Order: sequence, then C-alpha cells, then structure tokens
Amino acid sequence: MGNGTILKIKSQADVFYDIPTKKASTSKNFKYIIKSDTVPEIKKSNKRRWLMILTLGLLLISAAALIATLLYQLKLNEIDKIPYPDPDLQIPTTAEPIAGQNVTIGSRGKGFIVLFTKSIIQSTNNVYITSENGVQMNMSTSPDLDASIKSQIDRSVNIPSSQHIILPSELELQSFRKEVKSVLIETSSDVFVISHDDGAASVGSTTHIPLHKLSNKYVVVSTEPESTWPSQFAVTAIDDNTTISIIFKMKRNLPLNIEGNTFYNGDVFNFSLDRFQTYQIEHMTDLSGTFIESSVPIAAFSGNDCNLLEGIGACDHLIEQLPPTDSVDVTYIVPPNMNDRDTLIRITAIENANITYMIGSVTRALSLYKFDSFDTKISSSQTCFIKSDTPILVTAFGLPSTSSTLGDPSMTIVPGLNQYLDYYKIVVPAGYDHNYVSIMIESSEKESLRINGALINTGDIVFEEGVSAGNDTYNVRSICVPEGELTASTVNGQRFGLMFAGITDYEAYGFSGNSMLL
Repeated sequence: MGNGTILKIKSQADVFYDIPTKKASTSKNFKYIIKSDTVPEIKKSNKRRWLMILTLGLLLISAAALIATLLYQLKLNEIDKIPYPDPDLQIPTTAEPIAGQNVTIGSRGKGFIVLFTKSIIQSTNNVYITSENGVQMNMSTSPDLDASIKSQIDRSVNIPSSQHIILPSELELQSFRKEVKSVLIETSSDVFVISHDDGAASVGSTTHIPLHKLSNKYVVVSTEPESTWPSQFAVTAIDDNTTISIIFKMKRNLPLNIEGNTFYNGDVFNFSLDRFQTYQIEHMTDLSGTFIESSVPIAAFSGNDCNLLEGIGACDHLIEQLPPTDSVDVTYIVPPNMNDRDTLIRITAIENANITYMIGSVTRALSLYKFDSFDTKISSSQTCFIKSDTPILVTAFGLPSTSSTLGDPSMTIVPGLNQYLDYYKIVVPAGYDHNYVSIMIESSEKESLRINGALINTGDIVFEEGVSAGNDTYNVRSICVPEGELTASTVNGQRFGLMFAGITDYEAYGFSGNSMLL
C-alpha cells in the first residue's frame, strides 16, 4: 500500500481510496489532496482507531506475501537457466593437502647456517635447497669475509622448486683458527637444506638444522682415525659475543695443542666468537662424547676429515650437523645399507642410560654413562631396534661393500620414532650408480606412502622387513630412487622416518630427512 490515510465517510455512496493523486508541496508535514465533492469528517474514537490498525496490519501482511511470492518466482527462473550437467563430464578434483606441507616442523625452516669442515682433498661445496611452493632466498656472509669470496656467495634469488648452489672452495675451514666462513640462508617460507661436500672418491653430506631449532648444548660424534686423517668438529656463532666451552672426551688420552696450550681428556677449552665466525678443532683420536656448551644458540658439526673404517675400502669425508641434546629421542629403528655394505651403529648417551637393542630375534641390554658410546653392527640384510630410558643419539656409519668396490664410509644421524615427519622434499644428488631411500613406517600404514606422488613400484624395493617396536610393528623398506627432486609423503598424514644413501666406486653419502624432536 501507499502512504495515504484511510478515510471513512458518512455516506457509503462516496468511497475514497488511500492512493494519493497529488502531493502537496509542504516541506515536512504534507497531506494528500483527494479529488472528491465531499470532505469526510473523521471521528477519533477508540473503536475506529483499532479498526484502522487492524486494516493496516492486514495490508502489510498481504504486501509481504506478495513480495515473497515474487522473489521465489525469480529464484525459480534463475534455476531454470542453469544447465543440467553432462553425465559423461569428468570434473577435476584437487588432492587433499598433506598434513606436513607448509608447516614449520623438524628440519624445515626459514633460516639456516652452513659451513664446510676440512676435507682431505679439494672438493665441490654443494648446497641443495628445496621448496614446496616457491620461495625468495637471500644468501649472505660476514662483512669481514674477503670481498672476492663474498661476491661469489651473496645473492638473492627466486627458487620455484629447488636450487643447486656451488659455494667457493675457499670456504673450507682450517683448524684452530677463528674465521668468518659460515653462510646464512634465509627464505620467505619453509625449505629443506642439504649440503653435499663432493670430491674425487670422497664425499660427505648432511641435513641442515633451521636456526630456530639451534640450541646451546651438543655432543660430538666422530670415529677413531685409521691413518693420518683426524677426527674433527666445528662451531659457528649466529650472535656476537658468544662464549663457548668445550669439555674434551678423548678415546685415547693424547695431548691436544690449541693456541699454545695443551689439553687432555676432561680438560676445558673456553673461547668466544662473533656472528659468522667459525672455529674448528681436530685431533688424532676419536672425540665422541666431547661436550659443547655456549652462552646462546650456535650450530655445531662433527665427523672426520676422511676415514677408513674397519680397514677395508678407502677413506671418505664424514660430516653431520649435530642435533641439540634436548632434541634427540629414546627410540630408534636403524635400516641397513645395500650392496653388501654393513652398518656400524654408534649409540651415544646424553645422560646415564639403560638401553636395549634388538638385531633380528636377539635382544641385548647395556648401560652407558653420560657421554659414553657403544658400537654394534648390522649386515645389509638386518635392522636394529633401539630403546633407551633416557635420550640417546644414534649414528649410522655405512661401511664399504664386502663384495665390490661400491661405497666407502658414510655418516648419518638416525631419526628417532618421535622425529618422523609426514612430508619431505629433498634433492637426490647426481653422479651415483645407486641411490636409495629407506622408509620406516607403521606396518598398517605402509600402503599410504607415496614417492613423487605415486605408489611404490615393487620392482624398486630392494629390502623389506617387519620390525617389532614395543607394541607396534614397523615396516622397513629400502627403495631405489632416481637422482633429482624427490618428495616422500603419506596420503593420510601418517609420519615415517626417512634416510638417504648413495654409492659409486669408492664413494658413498648418507643423510636423514630429520634428526630433531618435533
């Protein structure tokens, strides 16, 4: 209805409608002029007032119903315009997102510090960076680094998927010197970073730990030198005025000369570093169990310049970035190496520990004091399950093949069961006869695994075994994989452990997907 006033007249012969015919030109209070010969007299009584209200209400309800009917009709008309789908039409679907993608967890992060320890031969310093959705990367070094070296490193690049960067050989550390040879990598979103120090018949690889996961306590892992090539470890600072304390643990109590002072087993060496500064220490005995502590978080690396293990094959460079002591686990599964390569397993106690380990059907128990280590060995057809009542660090040293010239020593920090992720994207280095990825996953979930988005080809599986881990059973598989970008994931978010290995004549590498608690 309009805004007219309902009028009642004395005579039923004269009916006046409430539709206005003309609006008076008054500014606020206007009235409608109705064409009529008679002006009705309006009587203000309660009865007539209620009749007016009732009539107005009925009119409003009618109007609302009419509007609703019109809107409904318009909607039906729009629906009629939508064509029915073709039953033969294939509608593309998007895969459900993997739970671990784009999540800052484990070895994924936005900041990393990289260095290269001394190697017996001149080698190529490779860095591989992998991104899920593309990132902007900035690489920088100390302003005190030689300008001719710095100009080869500092850069900003866009990484659509992965990036292979070769850093100058001059970055290799020298022992007992304060140098500015670390490299800072910063990215706009999470990435994995692997370094691969590759020389002629010698190589060492490691997965790098993001800056936000670094801490101030580490325990060194190395091996007893078989010749004139020393064991070694190195640290680098990410903040100025970082004080560092080293408590030496030596397998043989040989004198160690540093800056005019002599140190023995149990002695303490204190020094300080500024941002980007590095310091490497080497010795002619195994330094496993040496304790590193700093005033603020630092990055620590250890291994051997080159080493020949168990007197067979040739030596290889050994290197791993060490996980902080508060990020190691209590339960581990160690997979075998392939091609008749045995695996030497080093168990290092972070605190006094009671440990059981099982190889095949044989279970053994041992106790270790803080920072002590114990070694055991498995063949290329065995696995090892390890359980401790306190945190331990487990390292796998691949040995040379007993039946060919394939492989040499390699060093890999083993991921614990509580360090498994559900997504990895890593570059498999080029130049090897065989590359393998070992997967440790709950047996009931093994079919959920995908490599490069596809189910595992059974022809690529070179080893498979079930391992009892407490109340659970894990499936351990070693799978042949090609060089280049590799993604490993599960379709349902199930977490799994991952370790890489590659071999060629007199050379082998190894690294894991993650080595820290989540």
